Amino acid sequence: MNTNNLHSIDSQAAFNQQVAAHDFIIVLFTAQWCDPCQTFAPVFADVAAQAPAIAFATADVDVATDLAANFQVTQVPALMVIRERVVVDMMRGAMLKHELQHHLRMWQALDMSAINAHFSQKTIAAT
Repeated sequence: MNTNNLHSIDSQAAFNQQVAAHDFIIVLFTAQWCDPCQTFAPVFADVAAQAPAIAFATADVDVATDLAANFQVTQVPALMVIRERVVVDMMRGAMLKHELQHHLRMWQALDMSAINAHFSQKTIAAT
């Protein structure tokens, strides 16, 4: 299984580096003590291996405590989807492989030009 696009994040700084390095990244917030997380982890890794153009990362909430606090992650497993440095979705709970693949197709199909135009207008208005 090719897991070159599966990264581990242990802090806010590591998260920032990954987001800066990848235009499309999906972060799985997880914990060792979380049974649904342990069940979902191989599904996440399998989908990651099938989508080499997308970066996937895991962040243990008990290790990356600053990151979990920053994004107010109170339930695990949780997925954060970031495209072009914009959080486009946040989901809680484990899912089956076909469900994750379905969401992945939706996230890939997002029209980022509309999202980026929205934030460009906000930036112009703030200056």
